[in-house]
Amino acid sequence: PSQALHVPEQRPFLPACRAQRRRSIGRQVDIEMTQPVAISHNDSKQVLDGGGVASTPPFFEGTEKRIEIDFSGDGDLRKVMNGGWEEVVRLSQTQVLNTKKTDDFTSYLLSESSLIVYPAKLILKTCGNTVPLSGVSHAFEHAASVGLEPEWLCYSRKNFLSPSEQPEEHASQETEIATCRKACRGVGDSYLLGPMTGEHWLLYDAQFKWTDCSSRGEYHIDVMMYGLPADVRDHFFTSEPEGSPEGAAAMTRGSGLGELVSSIQGEIDDYCFAPCGYSCNVHTKCGAYAMVHVTPQEECSYASFETNFGSTRDPEQQGDVSSSLNNLVGKVLDVFRPARFTITLFTDQGAEDAIGGAPFEAADQRYTRRQCTSTHFEQDYAATIVNYVAAAADKKRPREEDSSPVRRAAQQLPRMLRSRSDSFSMEVGNRA
Repeated sequence: PSQALHVPEQRPFLPACRAQRRRSIGRQVDIEMTQPVAISHNDSKQVLDGGGVASTPPFFEGTEKRIEIDFSGDGDLRKVMNGGWEEVVRLSQTQVLNTKKTDDFTSYLLSESSLIVYPAKLILKTCGNTVPLSGVSHAFEHAASVGLEPEWLCYSRKNFLSPSEQPEEHASQETEIATCRKACRGVGDSYLLGPMTGEHWLLYDAQFKWTDCSSRGEYHIDVMMYGLPADVRDHFFTSEPEGSPEGAAAMTRGSGLGELVSSIQGEIDDYCFAPCGYSCNVHTKCGAYAMVHVTPQEECSYASFETNFGSTRDPEQQGDVSSSLNNLVGKVLDVFRPARFTITLFTDQGAEDAIGGAPFEAADQRYTRRQCTSTHFEQDYAATIVNYVAAAADKKRPREEDSSPVRRAAQQLPRMLRSRSDSFSMEVGNRA
């Protein structure tokens, strides 16, 4: 039988809209608002507060912290006692807004991003000032209650827009690494992919049990986008109350995300924040998930799209997914049209042939690649990060060089085994 779990003291939770949550530190922000009305002013969205005075929604850190855990055993994470995953969410300093269940997995739409629960896989992604690492030990205990043991864990995040406003657990890379090591019981190593002085990706990889990823076909793609144009941002402001189904549907439809979700045969669970902000979880017919999170404020505009569309544990059942992945990521970039973005790909060796050059081929057709970094774990799975900017923003390299044979070949290096080639030089993920 399940035993009662000790829940450590938590910070007070402050319910408020995504645009305002925990952003009053060092800023004069009035979060007691009546139903807001969005208005345009100098190409920047403003809202009317309770006194009828126009004010710009405050800064919000859209960049997410992500934890993925694979488990082994005969149990099912979806059978964890009632309230178990909600407890992990609370410990992470966020809350559950919506829940959606299908035969393949259960998704939780959070006040700061998402939680995805498969039978033997958990993905917790949170933005803002959340502390998802605080929930790891309880996730392990809940999994043990249904007969599962941790097999592998990865914590990752891109560099923050405003690191000084993060809570103490994430105030520095050294603190994060120490927190990860404690949560993972001393197992694992940390890595930094990408330039330390630019767009980079911190991750902590913990392998609790040996696995042969050459016989697995799992992967996931994350597209993190910044500098959204005004007409895109406008879709994610609303005069509807927070949580309004009509407001969420209008954002989904008006932005073009509705058509994108239909293209992968997905069922959507969407949510609108007031006066601005958007989140959705997607359940596809093939059992894959997708999630979208949008922070539309001009000073910190950000959108993320993550999916494992086409991924499967058994690569023998996996056909060529490169075309579908390229098409999907191309549609994402066409919807948001960011000024710059980062794509991360985490993949098992067994998925390499199915993925091909995706999803980077779709990005290469639309943007200029700036940096590419890849590293391997246990020789049979890998992580790759590629940074892109709009063509007009790339002043360092003439566009004609993109057509050179060396340049074309180098653009294929994100494929996991290609990075072992002696023909090209790549940045190597440095252990932090």
